[in-house]
Amino acid sequence: MDRQVVSGRGAATLAVFLTAFGPIIVKISDLAELRFIFWRLMAALVVYLAVLFARGGRVTLAALRTSFWGGLLFGLNLVLFITFMRRTSATHAVIMGSLQPVVLLGVAGPLFGERPRRSLYGWSALALGGVAISMWGGDPSGVATVEGDLLAFVGMLFWCSYYIVSKRTRATLDAASYQAGLTLVAAAVILLAALISGQGVAPPSGADWWPVVLMAALPGTGHLLINYAHAHVALTVMGLINLLFTVIVPLYAWWLLDEAIGGVQALGIAVVMATLAMVVTRPAERPVDVDR
Repeated sequence: MDRQVVSGRGAATLAVFLTAFGPIIVKISDLAELRFIFWRLMAALVVYLAVLFARGGRVTLAALRTSFWGGLLFGLNLVLFITFMRRTSATHAVIMGSLQPVVLLGVAGPLFGERPRRSLYGWSALALGGVAISMWGGDPSGVATVEGDLLAFVGMLFWCSYYIVSKRTRATLDAASYQAGLTLVAAAVILLAALISGQGVAPPSGADWWPVVLMAALPGTGHLLINYAHAHVALTVMGLINLLFTVIVPLYAWWLLDEAIGGVQALGIAVVMATLAMVVTRPAERPVDVDR
């Protein structure tokens, strides 16, 4: 398999394991959501700029313009996530999010000329089945509303749009420049939302800082790896790899928060992980022509 494809798939897989710490870290922070997200973005921006400057790069107006749509979509996704999680159950939110590979399978051909093997459709169906089993066997608690489910569905479409825009942008912009630029734009979106909501963006103090720094270090690194991977991995495969998020979060909750995992849920997790292991280790469907 092409070395860049191997490194891209490895980066995308590691990224999911890192971003899946996000819901756990949010649970241990006492900051208001938007205030927390704003400072998490600012802390991550320091890391992205350090990586960019270490590679001899710099922030330019051209890079900011190129990163604008990705940053706007990323910021809106963060606001939507907070909104629909207050109006629907975690189970419904995960089910809506798991539809992402279906959407990406539908648009990857027309937008990027991807022609996945027929077997990928079968693996996708099996992985979605594993997600369904995992959710059915998980904790059913939470109040769901039609409004919340609709917002979760819109959030899933926004996340797909973010992936599409990011893959296009990575054809012309390196990962560090793109991540720094989109984070600046997303921080502006969150700043506006925080001010409108009345939460404000006063800096954390004392022990409130360490969940913010942890969020920037783990999920923040994961987002950088995802945008590195977009240049080397087919969009259809990226969508499937992202399904890991739905089963890694319960594993982390079991490991770090002592939340129980039932036998049926464990079966669903095993199905998803085994299926995606098969997908990640298969040869690429098409040559990767972006060298960044």
